[in-house]
Amino acid sequence: MRLFIEKLISGGDGLAIGEDGKKVFVARTLPGEVVDVTIDQIKGGYNLATVDALLEASGHRIQPACPYWDICGGCDFQYADAAFQAVCKQEIVLDNLSRLGGLETGSFHLEPTVTGPAWNYRNRVRFHVDLPNKQVGFLQRKSSSLVRIEGCPILTEGLNALLADPKPLFEAARKVMFANKARKGGYLEVPAIASDADVSLLDKEISLRVGGKHFFVTSEVFFQSNKYLTASLGEYVASQAIGDTVMDLYSGVGTFSAFLAKKGRRLIAVERQGQCLQLAKKHLDACEFFTDAVEVWAKRQSIQVDTVVVDPPRTGLDESVPSLIASFKPERVVYVSCNSVTLARDLQRFACEGYTTTVVRVFDLYPQTFHHEAVAVLDRRENRE
Repeated sequence: MRLFIEKLISGGDGLAIGEDGKKVFVARTLPGEVVDVTIDQIKGGYNLATVDALLEASGHRIQPACPYWDICGGCDFQYADAAFQAVCKQEIVLDNLSRLGGLETGSFHLEPTVTGPAWNYRNRVRFHVDLPNKQVGFLQRKSSSLVRIEGCPILTEGLNALLADPKPLFEAARKVMFANKARKGGYLEVPAIASDADVSLLDKEISLRVGGKHFFVTSEVFFQSNKYLTASLGEYVASQAIGDTVMDLYSGVGTFSAFLAKKGRRLIAVERQGQCLQLAKKHLDACEFFTDAVEVWAKRQSIQVDTVVVDPPRTGLDESVPSLIASFKPERVVYVSCNSVTLARDLQRFACEGYTTTVVRVFDLYPQTFHHEAVAVLDRRENRE
């Protein structure tokens, strides 16, 4: 079957329409390309296909730079130039907001996508360690086998040093093995996060500076993993917050709270993982901390705030959370999302609570992959001019 690729969808597959009018999803294609394909799987509303021949290539198609491309499962978008990757991700976000979130084009202000260096940007990672064979790497694409990696072009210098000399990783893996005696088979996972001066493995605490803000972290807690753009994201979120009472939900180690804090502002941070808040308390003074699940904590509150910042996991907000947030009567909600599918769903829920999406901005935090970050600003309708 010969197909024309119309656009990319979430996950990165190209979308084409077959001769029968049925949607066909084709991996590793770019908008505007013409391909001959073989149908691999027939589904109810769509088909899955693989490329047999690339007949007309996009001008943005390039040869993947990594020697482990197509073996390692870490990156999935190295076949497009970095600038076009960012364009495609913005289009995916907008498509999701339109189809799934019901947002009409032009109903909100779209700010320029924020980009940075496309290589050596990632300062947080989870290594896979094969202790018996003394090998370190990542899992193979669509497999549970280990790919031995000697150097990763998206990792920072500090993390690549561990691949060059993996003895610290072997030591950490032994600790993981002894701590989990019930584990049988498989590889041991060792999380790591690197500052410019130090590396944390497991629960080792290090200091990390981001855009003039000082944080304490370990590799076991969540922290944004782009060395170059985390500060831009934090500063942007802070620039969108209004008022004297601001709530930071799913606050982690207080990444956004650090940028939101200012004299005279009441700042409330809620995070279910106690370890995160213990670290946050070391660099945040004037902040009220609550350790609980957001959907549980919010039900017990009766408070009025000006801005609520949310940065939930990929699954998005619990169904009850938008209405609970609305009960606080914030003038503005700033939603930070790593999954524009669940973002779109949640924006619909906020719309039912009287909030209108006014601004959207995409951050290309994960070049060479289809992952992205998006920030949506929502305003309470009666407060809009």
